[in-house]
Amino acid sequence: MKINLLFRRGRKAYLTGIFLLAGSLTSYAQKTNQALLLDGNDNNPSIGMGIIRKHWTVEAWIKGNDNVWKEREAIIGGGEYTAYPHIDNLPLMIKNGHLHSKKANITARGILDSNWHHVAATCNGVETKLYLDGKEVGRAKGAVDILPGAIGTNDMDSSTFGGCIDEVRIWTTALAPATLRRWMYQPLAPSHPDFQALKGYYTFDDMQDDVCLNLVGKGHQAYHMRNTRKKYKGTSPLAALVKNNNPLFVTPHPKQQLFNAVTIQSEWDADPGSANDAVLKLRIVANGSKEPLKLTALQLDLSRNTRLSDITAVHVYAAGQTPRSNSRKELFGTGNTPGKKMKLVLPPADGYALQDGVNYFLVTFDVKKNAVPGDTLYADVASFALNGTAYTPEAAPTNIMKTVVPSSATNANTVKLLQWNIWHGGVHLGNNGPGRVKELLLQTHADIISMQEAYGTQQFLNDTLGFHLQTPAPGANLALFSRYPLEQHASGDNFKSNTATVLLPGRRKVLVGNWWLRYASKHEYTDFYPIPGLDTNDWIREDSELAVTDARKNLDQDIDPVAAADTSLPVILAGDFNSGSHLDWTARAAFLHYGYGPVLLPASRFMLERGYRDSYRELQPDEVTHPAGTFAVIYGHLQTSRIDFIYYKGSGISAIASKIIRTSPEIDDVWPSDHAAVLTTFDIR
Repeated sequence: MKINLLFRRGRKAYLTGIFLLAGSLTSYAQKTNQALLLDGNDNNPSIGMGIIRKHWTVEAWIKGNDNVWKEREAIIGGGEYTAYPHIDNLPLMIKNGHLHSKKANITARGILDSNWHHVAATCNGVETKLYLDGKEVGRAKGAVDILPGAIGTNDMDSSTFGGCIDEVRIWTTALAPATLRRWMYQPLAPSHPDFQALKGYYTFDDMQDDVCLNLVGKGHQAYHMRNTRKKYKGTSPLAALVKNNNPLFVTPHPKQQLFNAVTIQSEWDADPGSANDAVLKLRIVANGSKEPLKLTALQLDLSRNTRLSDITAVHVYAAGQTPRSNSRKELFGTGNTPGKKMKLVLPPADGYALQDGVNYFLVTFDVKKNAVPGDTLYADVASFALNGTAYTPEAAPTNIMKTVVPSSATNANTVKLLQWNIWHGGVHLGNNGPGRVKELLLQTHADIISMQEAYGTQQFLNDTLGFHLQTPAPGANLALFSRYPLEQHASGDNFKSNTATVLLPGRRKVLVGNWWLRYASKHEYTDFYPIPGLDTNDWIREDSELAVTDARKNLDQDIDPVAAADTSLPVILAGDFNSGSHLDWTARAAFLHYGYGPVLLPASRFMLERGYRDSYRELQPDEVTHPAGTFAVIYGHLQTSRIDFIYYKGSGISAIASKIIRTSPEIDDVWPSDHAAVLTTFDIR
């Protein structure tokens, strides 16, 4: 179909006819080179990549939709939380029509036209260089650190690019000029001399609506692109796919070859008795469709399971070409007996033919009903074979393991509580952000949910949950959902406190506080702490005035009077405290916080003084191996600031499991909030 899009550059508007792709984007991606079309206004493609220091290359193909340029148009920008004076968040941009690199202050002479151009910037630790169509157009002495967190945009300003961007490549080395020129006209392949330094690769050929995969992404922080809006409450079109008509970029069509392969672990715990519980995905990327490669064998490693007797069967499925695909084709039989080392083989004639692009393979476990709570569940792909040739996939380490955790369905004393700030009602991701939030809530099997920034989604979410809902108003900040009836108590400040007694089965009760506390005016312990030389006494002082003041008021007015009336009543306080923990910001962990530590952050100290236990840190006491940041998990440079907590105290209550959830149950998908969730499992008797 043909859609007319109105582009704005400066004060002028241009009506441009663009042919958009109809039908399935994935199936079409196998045949056509596609580019990302940005509207120059509201599009906000975010990748969240963290700081790259001194040695780097950023490159892309671009095509402006006209010859009139705004003052600034980003090609590689920083995105949100990147305004640091010592870091470049616009290493590659257009400035008044000239190719430009901001921090190095390099500007190309000529004004760009609306044809396709290859643009790049490099830094080798000594000097920074700017390239246009493979030719050096400027250089400056000195090394620059960059923060490439977005494509074609930078935070909430007016710098969004208007036109097409394709073949975005981000490296942790300075490419040699000859290498840059040789590879700029063709897709990347493992034969590239600097392939191991490739940190981000976005071809947009496998993009679906709100997600574009980083083809070299690894682990929980893969830097996949989230297709979002700057006006996140709006409904304007997202950045779209168009056919790339670049005559200079040539996609060869040789026989299919392996590009790369990565394993991604699931961090979601398993209920005893669960069937087909997802354990890991193997993502294999193949280039080309002629003479397709066939998956013929998998070597699985299950040696890190606490006990294999927790598992009744192991399944392997071909799982489509996108993280959220529902496609499932079981390979290697219909369930295999678990072993420490498992070699699963298909006859060559029955091998599974790879598709051009991304191919997912999912490993699942059937978990026994009597699986031991607390046991680790683990699988890895030691190797896989294509056409009989063995390969070893890459993997990223994770400090959050999948474990067996009972639920209220399997243990009458178990109560699971989820704490999650869903970020402005969950509308920051594509066209179905609230739907993603709903799916995540269901998958946690939580009995009680403490939510912040619900902002009008609470009834939509509860229509599916079917829980009891307590919220100050339909569009309020706070929402408390419970599988069990709620007895509401008055709250002094409904924006910061939402208090209820949960009436559990067996005549048990628990008092729950659903909180949001004020953050310091600079909140530097969250998004500004990458800046060196800050005075941490300012953080302590402002938190004492704001977060601690709110916590004290909530306790004194809303919690303690109810608890005093029934001294046997256990208490759980869950919320976005907007303050870090002194248990995290220690001298040992200073290297995780850009050198800051110890920092005696006061809100966490206050909660301990009032007799409350930090459920996560109680069960994961090592702040170095389990830093467990909850803000902001979608940004690579902000991973260790834990500001969401589940505290508890009282008789008859104990925390038996607690973890940070920062990844989707659809393994390798994107996360829909800037906060991770915290899930603590309690035993309440």
